Amino acid sequence: MSVALRSLLLLYGVIFPFFLVFGQVRLRNQEVSLQNDNDVYLLIGQDRYYTNGINVNYRIALPPRGASEISNTVLDFEVGQRIYNGISIIDYRRQNKKYDRPFAGYLYLSASGTRFLKADQVIELKVELGQIGSRSYGEGAQKFIHHLFGMYEATGWDTALRNAFGVDLQAKYLKGIYRDQAGAFDLGIMGRGALGMNNTNMEVGIPIRAGKLKSYHASTFTHGHLTEARSNDDKEWYFVYQPSLARIFYNSTIQGGLGQDDPIGELYQIEPWMLSHRIGFSWSNHKVNYGINYIFNSKELKSVFHRHQYGQLFFAYRF
Repeated sequence: MSVALRSLLLLYGVIFPFFLVFGQVRLRNQEVSLQNDNDVYLLIGQDRYYTNGINVNYRIALPPRGASEISNTVLDFEVGQRIYNGISIIDYRRQNKKYDRPFAGYLYLSASGTRFLKADQVIELKVELGQIGSRSYGEGAQKFIHHLFGMYEATGWDTALRNAFGVDLQAKYLKGIYRDQAGAFDLGIMGRGALGMNNTNMEVGIPIRAGKLKSYHASTFTHGHLTEARSNDDKEWYFVYQPSLARIFYNSTIQGGLGQDDPIGELYQIEPWMLSHRIGFSWSNHKVNYGINYIFNSKELKSVFHRHQYGQLFFAYRF
């Protein structure tokens, strides 16, 4: 049985029994979700760069207050881990490094608030606490996963980045530009920025959706579905394509902790511009939301051999 198939069976086997047990609970304004990122979902036998990530979210929608312009607010609390690997360089003595990307783990905790405004506008503010280095437990997590699925022994962690802790502030703005009357197609404009000790960057993108759509203030695309009262027609499904362009100023999983003078991080140079394509599908009703995304990015570093690409599986339960 392939690694990809075993990964899918494990993830479905853990999540769906949870839904069956708690599926009879009356639905309200809260949600718990689980997402796994892994390049194994590309089904091409790839295992490199951003090789695995997992995050758990708890979201709750707050009731609107008064007759202000703000229609509703969703709070989102997230904990997660990401693992990054490089590829061996054959003649590494010329460059004084053994891999084309640093080995790194990233353990983080974040809290965000999303506000839904009139005219199909969404604003999100987030604060994130992140840890890289051995205290992120990336090496232990990867070795456990590889042992669980009978994969090769994960090596290269002896060249991992040093421990460093950082705080980031992030902001995102999303605006709907067009949606047809049938609710089958829409497009928008998205701007996002991060400033901090782990990540500093700016990004602009154009999300394009097609299917059975809801507006941003009521869609799973923005987690606005948590503000909706239960109805007889809660189903939503759509395909999404989002091209985006990012300007990268700092990435601690490549360069090490800000101001730490990491000797490993000093060997690598980031690519300042990154082009990204996100292709995905999402389905939801009044209880669950699940789907898959594929992310295809251009190169993160000047020294890497390949582009950066991976898949995402996500499941959410609303109560």
